[in-house]
Amino acid sequence: MSFSPRYLVVVNLLLLALAAYSASSIVGTALAARLIPPPDVEISPPPEPLDIEAAKPANFYAVIHKRDIFNSAKPTPAPEAKTEVVAPTQLKLKLWGTAVFSNGKSFSIIEDQGARKQGVYGVNAVVPGNATVKNIEWNRVILSHNGKDEILELEEPKTTAGPHTAVAAAPAAPGAPGGTGIQQTAENEFTVPKTEVDSALENMSQLFTQIRAVPHFEGGQSIGFRLFAIRRGSLFDRIGLKNGDIIRSINGNEMTDPSKAMGLLQELRDSNNLDVEITRNQQPQKLTYSIQ
Repeated sequence: MSFSPRYLVVVNLLLLALAAYSASSIVGTALAARLIPPPDVEISPPPEPLDIEAAKPANFYAVIHKRDIFNSAKPTPAPEAKTEVVAPTQLKLKLWGTAVFSNGKSFSIIEDQGARKQGVYGVNAVVPGNATVKNIEWNRVILSHNGKDEILELEEPKTTAGPHTAVAAAPAAPGAPGGTGIQQTAENEFTVPKTEVDSALENMSQLFTQIRAVPHFEGGQSIGFRLFAIRRGSLFDRIGLKNGDIIRSINGNEMTDPSKAMGLLQELRDSNNLDVEITRNQQPQKLTYSIQ
């Protein structure tokens, strides 16, 4: 394929015109950059350095854990209800002891001093004098009598000189004569003078302050009483009982009900031998007492 010389001349002229235009544009831009002064630019000064706050003591931040993050304003506390003074009951009753449980099965041992008769009463039970047990606490019972609350308190033991002071005496060595009169003849066998038993049963209010017993349950059933808070040097301590022991039976009578335990205390006056089956450290044991 061949081109006419006339077309080649035209193409060359166009190329020269394009090259001249590009050259003039470059020269004009360079001259404008030199002749036109640059615009004034104002640069703001840098900010002053921030002051570093001094460290505060730890109590300055105590408000953080006191602040309620879920409520902007704390509610106004309700005014405290006025507690009514509860007077001691005037009924001829005497509180021998209590057993307090959170499951509502607390019970108390109350004596009708007029009839000289003791009974076991739980919450809502009616006691002699037509009063109802409203609440059972560690050392008192709240009674509801004639529409008012009354208090029946556990009496403090009286410390008097005489035969009763032997109860708090120091324990004698096993098998040693004299002392308190209680002798340990074997590992789980004891000889107890009858005077010790009579003295303890005549002063039951002091006896109940030397030990605490609560029902022990296995498989949802009461199988006995667990002992704790045994006072050192007390009768219970000297006859070999220990904290944590579970009394399961006495002379073959199962201790499944507090009323049975109360009845056996009265029968001890006429007993010459006493066999007590216990659980100690998850092992069954038998304590034997000869009352002379």
